[in-house]
Amino acid sequence: MTPNAESPMQQPSWFSRNWKWLLPVGCLVPLMCCGVFGVGTYAAVSAVIQNSGAYAGAIREVNANPEVADTLGAPVKPGFGMSGSVKENNASGSADFTVPLTGSKGEGSMHVVARRENGQWSYSTITVTAGGKTIDVLESAQPQDLPDEKLEEPAEPDGD
Repeated sequence: MTPNAESPMQQPSWFSRNWKWLLPVGCLVPLMCCGVFGVGTYAAVSAVIQNSGAYAGAIREVNANPEVADTLGAPVKPGFGMSGSVKENNASGSADFTVPLTGSKGEGSMHVVARRENGQWSYSTITVTAGGKTIDVLESAQPQDLPDEKLEEPAEPDGD
């Protein structure tokens, strides 16, 4: 028996017709989703750090430091690539983060460790690393203004 010339040929499957675009798209979509998630996470972490009082105070201290100004140039601005964490709960909290810095003379990074108690941030570490050296911003900070009130000196004991 001979095959009938008028019999329809079987059509190739959908996959065999479309595999050339299915393979790249099937790989790109998951990669794009991971990229969007990563960028979103970075943006959220950066926003939390930048909106904290610990960050604002540390940037203020760094910009007021003459040794940092000599090394990086003034003003010092934060760069791209922050990392770390800031946790705040009512009047308490903690912060431990690193921020890249850029100045007119060079680049470096700032590391901050702070605690918040009764609504006030206190810093245990603010260091700037740039040009192969580490500057302890807290150690070289200017002394705070003294209160206007004079402290009473203890009375000297009588020699009697």
